[in-house]
Amino acid sequence: MIDLFINLGYKMRVKLEPETAFIGKKFAYIFLGIIFALNSIVFVWYFFFSNLT
Repeated sequence: MIDLFINLGYKMRVKLEPETAFIGKKFAYIFLGIIFALNSIVFVWYFFFSNLT
């Protein structure tokens, strides 16, 4: 009977963070990096090359 509880406990273990969550985090970091890079390029271009008077 004790062996049955041990086996059930072993089969019910799940990973806390599967590989799909890691891929999703990596995609989010790349996406946010591209967005911030494009925003910084636009702001630099606007302040230095827009001929403000």
